[in-house]
Amino acid sequence: MPTPEGPIRVALVEDHAATREALVQALSDFAGRIQIVAALADGSAFLTSLKTRPIQVALIDLKLPGIPGNELIRTLGETSPDIRALALTAFDDDESVLDAIRAGAHGYLLKDEPVERLVHAIEEAAAGAHPISSRVAGFLITHARRAPPPVQLSDREEELAIALAQGLSYIECSQRMGIAIGTVQDYVKRVYRKLDVNSKKEVREWVSRYASSR
Repeated sequence: MPTPEGPIRVALVEDHAATREALVQALSDFAGRIQIVAALADGSAFLTSLKTRPIQVALIDLKLPGIPGNELIRTLGETSPDIRALALTAFDDDESVLDAIRAGAHGYLLKDEPVERLVHAIEEAAAGAHPISSRVAGFLITHARRAPPPVQLSDREEELAIALAQGLSYIECSQRMGIAIGTVQDYVKRVYRKLDVNSKKEVREWVSRYASSR
């Protein structure tokens, strides 16, 4: 669905040269519907290009050098909210999907999508929809049906639980959260008591099942 001004203007941000070139070549067959106005290897170059090459949809790889894909998506949402950012990645694991959506991605697509599906997804995004890979959609449905946590932690308690689950020491938790070691120890006691656990392993299991991404 080209816009009244012509084909949908698209930018591709992909650091792997062969993949980038293959995508540009495949998408060029649909020049009447989309126009690749920029194909860049990193987020900094992409943000700079926006000053002279306005776009409607951005296809963004998540594993980028310099500015990570999710950070780039988040920045785009803050500085250019009219641009529809689509995660385009090889990763379909739970964490990658949720992190991208929470960063503000308007859709999540896998690099092995048929090119016709990718073009249709670009058109959907430009029209205001949220295209999702069918493999990813199944996970999101399951995630949405998941029961809420039986125990509610405060935001700071959950932040501490996530830090512990990531393997941070008490000192590292203190530095990340900007609080004293003694306060960290108090939070640990409260978290363990609320969750009725006795080890970091049990905290990690709770985090993987219930905690939000930070």
